[in-house]
Amino acid sequence: MESWEDEIGRRHLVELDEEMDEESDDCEYVNPSRIEAEDDVEEEPNKEGNDEEVYEVVHNMSHYDVMTMQFETVKDAECFYLNYGKAIGFGIRRGYKKKHPDGYVRYRAWLCNREGKRDDKHIERQDRQREPKAMTRVNCKACLKIRYDLKIKKYVVSGFISEHTHRLASPESVAFMRSHRRVSDGAYAQAHTLRRIGVGASQIVKLFALQAGGYGNIGFTPKDLYNKLHSKRMEEIAGGDAEAALAYMAGKNDGDLNFYFKYQLNDEGRLIRLFWADSRSRDDYRCFGDVLVFDSTYNTNEYDFPLVVFCGVNNHYSTCIFGCALLVGEGDDAYEWAITTFLEGMNDKKPCSVVTDGDKSMRKAIQKLLPNARHRLCSWHLECNANTNVKDKAFLDAFKGCMFMNCTPDQFELKWIEMVKKFDLTSNAWVQKMHRRKELWAMAYLRGSFFAGMRSTQRCEKMNHVLKMYLTPKLKLYEHIRSFEISIAWLRHEESRNRSETEHTDLLPATKMHSLERHAAELYTRKTFLMVREEMKMQGMYCRYNGIDDGVQCIHFLEHSYLKIEYRVQYNRFTGEMRCSCLKMETQGLPCCHMFRIMLFEHLDKIPENCILKRWTRKAKECLMLEDDTSNGSIRLTEMARYAKLISGCNNLCFHAAKTLEGFRRVEDMITTETVHVKEVQLRAEKLPIQSMTPTVSKKFGVLDPPSDRQARGAVAKGKRRQQEHRMCGNCMLYLLP
Repeated sequence: MESWEDEIGRRHLVELDEEMDEESDDCEYVNPSRIEAEDDVEEEPNKEGNDEEVYEVVHNMSHYDVMTMQFETVKDAECFYLNYGKAIGFGIRRGYKKKHPDGYVRYRAWLCNREGKRDDKHIERQDRQREPKAMTRVNCKACLKIRYDLKIKKYVVSGFISEHTHRLASPESVAFMRSHRRVSDGAYAQAHTLRRIGVGASQIVKLFALQAGGYGNIGFTPKDLYNKLHSKRMEEIAGGDAEAALAYMAGKNDGDLNFYFKYQLNDEGRLIRLFWADSRSRDDYRCFGDVLVFDSTYNTNEYDFPLVVFCGVNNHYSTCIFGCALLVGEGDDAYEWAITTFLEGMNDKKPCSVVTDGDKSMRKAIQKLLPNARHRLCSWHLECNANTNVKDKAFLDAFKGCMFMNCTPDQFELKWIEMVKKFDLTSNAWVQKMHRRKELWAMAYLRGSFFAGMRSTQRCEKMNHVLKMYLTPKLKLYEHIRSFEISIAWLRHEESRNRSETEHTDLLPATKMHSLERHAAELYTRKTFLMVREEMKMQGMYCRYNGIDDGVQCIHFLEHSYLKIEYRVQYNRFTGEMRCSCLKMETQGLPCCHMFRIMLFEHLDKIPENCILKRWTRKAKECLMLEDDTSNGSIRLTEMARYAKLISGCNNLCFHAAKTLEGFRRVEDMITTETVHVKEVQLRAEKLPIQSMTPTVSKKFGVLDPPSDRQARGAVAKGKRRQQEHRMCGNCMLYLLP
């Protein structure tokens, strides 16, 4: 026999169906199958207390208590049934919905997640190729139905069936039901931040489990988090990947007026080339753009675009980024476009020296667009090529000796002929080609040209290594640009740290030249000063054996104590100008040990002005600091910055609150109360323009996504997989086919 509660429930369902039939002409019926976005119920935070309190209240409710309930909104009713299902041990789904012509919901129903059943034709199918999915529907009739009462202006329960035709789930199993799994906005914000620095979804879930005290307390599974991140990722580029990337840059330009970007399309309107540089990069180039190093790196985005990084060295002798370009293809046209656009963004200021890896297209573009710049080939790539073409370690050492020997061209030629004869390489094609290109790599021909101490593209290679920590082949173009900003932020942080170390710490004297050492320490940055101090220490290895002096202009002759190498230093006592025959000052921009020996001989207390290059000093960016002081220094906090500041500020609060039960409950109540309040503030503010985590603009560029059916140099060919090794089965000890 049915209980009186079941009888009341059945009677209410009959009355509801009859009432719905009477008003079917006035209401719009919405089939659950047509509202796919609403079928999956997501758990909302409890408004009334913690899970234990809700569980106790719901578990003690009778059928009559439920039937007499009233709700202000449909969301409140859904929240109740969701908590009810979680406490009892079942999941829920949204059922039918009827709307009044005025727009409000007239009727609403929620069902057990195991309502319905699989069609017999799917069960009896004989031509299966794989194992069928497990049965999840058992035609359970449990449900909750509400209707809007026009008299009291509230929703009342019109039907409730509490009996289930299946076994209820245990508390441990409830957490895996779809309706009780939800990635909250706070969890997504934290996961989104971690993903931007390269943390995988599985590692993020481990962090959440550690913070929540176990995987069962997280509220979602790793797959839920991955799906949430993926769906948000697709929303960001819903209008097209290239369109989102350009809109992001346009948004950056709104906040950074000196942000520069330029792009080029092919005949189909697809993006094929893109260059960008922010205000910090352009300012760095103004101060340190005398030497330019650029190289390409690969496998950093989904389209296999080579990333060309333009970089240099700052006054702290660390890498600084001047700009970046993404190119389709690496021919002459591509590099010419990249260099031309780079110079446009830098107000047509050209470098005096360029260091590359020797790519033929790069070399042609430099010769055409930078004819007055001194081109140098990367020494590290030359060493690798020497080791590949002449497999002899002794030759490699001799080749390096010729490459870095600071001597005259005539001395280099004698050394080269001697080396070629010694290793019998007269007919070697690579050796002959290197000799024809000696002006691009031999120090004997490059000395006197300023290269800021750089002789290889290792700064680019190091930068590429840092980039690979953030940039992966799976990144979209928009994500690639955003992640690149995070990677270069590390370099700029290092520059700030070096600057702080220079300004707020002092080194103890290490030489007997106290006045000159003190002047150098006050003049140069820390890393530059250490290089200068090494030259001071080495000056004692030279002795002055002769000189010519007319009272104003004097020439000093120096000789190494045991190497017997001679140098000539010229010094004008009237102008204070000093020059050395080693040309270190002209090549690296720092005074050499020979100069310091003569400074000591001439009883100088300070380094002569012509021996001081401003780009190595503490005042290298002095003009930029003055401009910053006169400009508007207010910076708008983005949503991401506000979120990060709040998270940082709550760390102390949560740490101390977790120490005691009283503190825990107090903070928990405060969080629950304030969450409701700030949500209301957010709803009111949604009518106003707010700043999002992702800078976007309404402008449409009309640009199609880049072509993806191309092959970049250095990238793994699509369709070709590395040959897999045969794996052995652990049971039968036979090899498995790949």
